[in-house]
Amino acid sequence: MFKKTIQNERGDMSFFTIFVILATITLMSFLLLYASVKINCMNIRNAAKMELNNVSARIYADTFHSQREANLGSYMADLHLSAAYQDALRAGFISGMEERVRLTSDDYTVGNITLQFRQHPDRIEYVVDCDATFRIRMFGNLFPPITQHITLTGSHNTKY
Repeated sequence: MFKKTIQNERGDMSFFTIFVILATITLMSFLLLYASVKINCMNIRNAAKMELNNVSARIYADTFHSQREANLGSYMADLHLSAAYQDALRAGFISGMEERVRLTSDDYTVGNITLQFRQHPDRIEYVVDCDATFRIRMFGNLFPPITQHITLTGSHNTKY
């Protein structure tokens, strides 16, 4: 019965066959679109992770000199009171992200990038937040954008 429905002797296709083909193509399109959004989101997240490693290396270099000179309190004051130092760390983070992954493309835009620092007794914690807005085009239509919020946290020990 099923084989006869798909292979009609008259040479024309049944409505059922056309519906199955269209449903399969539509499902595959949605799955590929979902996968591309997830892959782009992972690429953005990995670029942010790599740049957090660079921020950690810069903080390590700065705190190493401060600890060697027994002046960690001065460094912590610079980190929390000096807007210029925080802005330099943020600018380095954003420029490094731009080198690793495009922040604006036809498919997505990365915005609202923030880098915040928190001091704990034994470590410095840094948190990166950003929003990735994906523009979805399918079957000739532009759908409402999808925004994925990305948050990454890293830390650097200050007591050895």
